[in-house]
Order: sequence, then structure tokens, then C-alpha cells
Amino acid sequence: MNRFISFSNLTWLNAILGLVLVFWQEISGAIPFEIQVAYFVGMIALTGIPHGALDHIVAKVNDTISGKKFQFTHFLFKYLVAILFYATCWVFFPAFSLLLFLVISAWHFGEIDIPNSKKEWLWNINRFLWGCFVLLLILLTHQKETEIILLRITSNSAVVISSWNYLCIEKSYVLSGLGSLVFMLSFFSHFNNSKQFSVLTLLNLIAILVIGVYLPLLPSFALYFGGWHAIRSFEMIFTFLKSQQNHKQMDAIGMWRRTMPMTILAALFFVVTSFLWSIAGITSDPLPVIFIFLSVITLPHLDVMNQMIKNSK
Repeated sequence: MNRFISFSNLTWLNAILGLVLVFWQEISGAIPFEIQVAYFVGMIALTGIPHGALDHIVAKVNDTISGKKFQFTHFLFKYLVAILFYATCWVFFPAFSLLLFLVISAWHFGEIDIPNSKKEWLWNINRFLWGCFVLLLILLTHQKETEIILLRITSNSAVVISSWNYLCIEKSYVLSGLGSLVFMLSFFSHFNNSKQFSVLTLLNLIAILVIGVYLPLLPSFALYFGGWHAIRSFEMIFTFLKSQQNHKQMDAIGMWRRTMPMTILAALFFVVTSFLWSIAGITSDPLPVIFIFLSVITLPHLDVMNQMIKNSK
């Protein structure tokens, strides 16, 4: 990217776009559902799916650093097995699968939002708590929309219903408690580590989260996931790959272009699935299925990113 386009500029641009959606909602009373879907699909297509479409390249570098021989077919096999295994869990153990998704998502969001530092154990706790805070903030500020999805993907699990009702009742205490814990741990950790926070980056993240509270669930999730998390992941991947000999000449636009083959495959999967959904005469909301799809591809992606972050040290 040139000096006029940076990862930070993109996240600020997304914050502004989110603010435009809020103003639209305030002026017209609601954002048309078609616009919500278009925004969601656009963010997922431009950054959400692509930020995981480099996993095979990152995994190859990870293996090289570890002194292992990378085999694409072996990588692809493990990746698909993880996806199929998790998808099967969703069919037979939906409540457990939901819990697993929330846990791994919380950790993954936290490790991207809070960078590595020297005192690892304290920051690891902080990362996980921060990821929990972000997830619960998005879900609990969109209670009705979230509840419909949770009940559908867990087949009206009694455990999920009781847990969700408790979180909704204690929402203010849960969010304020988690927020306070994260603040205190960040304060103590900050003075024990050389890693410094960027004030502008922190303000950018806070702005995106606050804006998301005033948007419907679909654009709120897309704003954080595609407009912040995926772009910050791209930044970490770009920095990591640029540190390696074979990728020193790569620019950010070139890196994004290299995501296209896998992104197009994912897009084709969505098109085929949508076609089958249509000809099968299914009239129910496909949104829960989309979230399950995102969850099953998160599991192997998390492993690749976690290894990359360890190697980045």
C-alpha cells in the first residue's frame, strides 16, 4: 500500500462507513434489510473470507521456520478434516459446538486486537477476556436478533436458553465486569511490558465497537469482523510474510490479490449452496447457516494464525 492507503486508513474508513449507516437508520427509521445483507456480503467478500484465504501461504512459512517440509495436499487434507469434523459436531452436539465457537472466537479476536508482549501469561488472560467482551457486546446489544439465531442453530437447547436468559438479565453487570477486568489487566500489563498501545488505534477500535451497538446485528458483526478484525489480521500477515526472504518484495495489494483463488472457491461454494437451498424450497432464514459456516472455517484458521503469531516473536 502507498502512503495514502494503509491498514489504519482502511479501518478508519470502515468506522466512517458504519457511522453513515447509523445516520441512515436515524433519518429513515431503519436500514433496509437488502442493504444490510449487501453490506454484510461485501465485507465478508472483500476482507472476511480473504483474510483466511492466505492460510496455505502462512502455513508454508510456518513449516519453513520450524524446519518442516510443507505439502499443500497434506495441509488441505488437515484443513478439510477439521472443517468436516466441526460441521459434524454442529449436527450432533449443537450446544457444545456453540460454546467451542464462542471460546475460539474470543481467543482469536483477542490475539489480533491485543498484540504480543513479553509477559505472555498476563496478556493471554487479557486477550481472552477482551475477546469475550467484544463477542458479548455484539451479541447482548442485539438480544432479539441473536436469540433467534442461537435457538435455531442449537435446536432450542435448554442449556443455551437458560444461559442466554441469564446473560441478558445480567447484561450490564457482565459487560461492565469484563470491561473493568480488561482495563485493570491492561493497566498492570502495560507497565510490565515494553509494548506500547497506539492511542489512535485504540480510539479506532472503540469507535467501531460503539458504532456497532447502534446498528442491527448483521452490519454490526460485519463492521467489526470485516472492517476491523480481518484488516488487522491482514496487517499481521503482511508484516509476517514481509519478514521472510521469499516475500520481501510483496506489497499489500499483491498480497490481497493472492487471496483471490481461495476466495473465489468460497464464493462458488456459497453460490452452489444458495442454488441448492433455493431448489430445495427451503424458506427459512439462511443466516444461522452462514454463521455456522464461518465457525467451521474459523477452527483451522485459528491454528494457522496462532502458529504465525508464535513465529512472529
